[in-house]
Amino acid sequence: MPAKPIPFVVKPGQRDTASTPPDARFVNVLFEIESDAPPGVYPVNCLKRPGLSTSTQPFGGAAVGRGVFYWSVTGDIYSVFGTSTFVNTSTLVSTMATSTGRVWFQPIHEVTGSAKLMISDGAIDYQVLSTNVISTTSTFGTTHTGSAVELDGFYFHAFADGKIRNTAVNTVSTWPTTGFLTADTYGSDLQVIYRQKDQILGFTKNRTEFFFNNGNPTGSPLLRIDQNTLDFGIAHKNTLAWAGETACFVSENAGNGDGGRSVYIIQSLGKVREISPPSINRVLAAEGLSISSCSASMERINGHLVYMLNVASADRTYVYDVESGLWPEWGSATSSRLNIVSMTSRNGVTYAQHATDGRIYTFQPSVYQDAGSNFEVVLQTARSNFGSHRKKYESEVGLVGDTSTGTVTVAVSDNDYQSFTDVGTIDMSSPFKITTRLGSFYSRAHKFTFAANAPFRVQAYLPEIRVGTG
Repeated sequence: MPAKPIPFVVKPGQRDTASTPPDARFVNVLFEIESDAPPGVYPVNCLKRPGLSTSTQPFGGAAVGRGVFYWSVTGDIYSVFGTSTFVNTSTLVSTMATSTGRVWFQPIHEVTGSAKLMISDGAIDYQVLSTNVISTTSTFGTTHTGSAVELDGFYFHAFADGKIRNTAVNTVSTWPTTGFLTADTYGSDLQVIYRQKDQILGFTKNRTEFFFNNGNPTGSPLLRIDQNTLDFGIAHKNTLAWAGETACFVSENAGNGDGGRSVYIIQSLGKVREISPPSINRVLAAEGLSISSCSASMERINGHLVYMLNVASADRTYVYDVESGLWPEWGSATSSRLNIVSMTSRNGVTYAQHATDGRIYTFQPSVYQDAGSNFEVVLQTARSNFGSHRKKYESEVGLVGDTSTGTVTVAVSDNDYQSFTDVGTIDMSSPFKITTRLGSFYSRAHKFTFAANAPFRVQAYLPEIRVGTG
């Protein structure tokens, strides 16, 4: 049969998390869709993700990464590693109350007009002034969830007993005893709060509730918008990440007998919709209690707004591209997971905090390695019998893509992904990007691997296949 181009674009379809994952998957790539591509031009580009360049190592050695944030008031990068808080590489405090867990950042202005950056670890709030002087502002009789929100001069925290507590207006240190509202009306722990536009979202295990500033003269200023309540909550607070007016999180509603999990997106208080395919939902459900060890972050990388979800037990990093709606996987040179726990951006550059090595990296579009080490792009296709149950012969396979340097290793699996066999290489510097004599099969999956320190962009592959007579 004549060669027909097969695009490199598909949602992941893995049936399980075996060490050699079956079914279609695309690793360390981004997808760019040209909606107005002219006839004869492939509408989807599959390109290598930007590499990581070492920016700083604030801790000076390996340490648990807990959060990174760019504060526009000072133009500095703030980060927390272990029990230490840093501005760039200078220590602000070295003995935080906790040593693990996500840390939350919230810029705020008091009535005096002085800008402050609040840093919360769930036990103590720290305030950073524009002069980079840090101090403790509040402690509580019980730890809160850590999440911090500012709305109309009020500073809010969420507590596991369901209360959203607030300060007096235009202060971050005075907490009235009556200044709270109970968000949890469905018998589930309050996990996290988050602000989008002029509303605060309260996520419990079973529900997602919405609140606005009702201007109440006493108690909490908030009022629940009952008709907006969603019939699912959040699997864990660490799965929530946002950028601008877009937020993603892993949902759950175990209280209604629905133990399933999936990723949802909320944009500008508009429609809330599920974005994860069943293959990822199965992985999330299989995490069980390990969902608490997952991490999520969201930033714009190489022009793409991405939600990066690190899944602990499965040891995978799933990346949702908001623009394309597709889910590639990202990994490093040594791991199937890209162990980034937090991201921020400054002057168009994205900064990424590693989970354990004490470093902050930058994603650089013109860098094709991670800290000097090559990483692999893997394009693993779906299994196909190419429309016939008869034996087939593949005389060659070619790539449609940009001329670059380096080679692509071509492997095939003719036994339902139980194993792959290398069958050739493709020279990306050649105008004819093909390899020949790929043998016979009944059904086949292809795997293309590129590991060179070079750019890589492809649109499709072209298998030249002849169907046998027997």
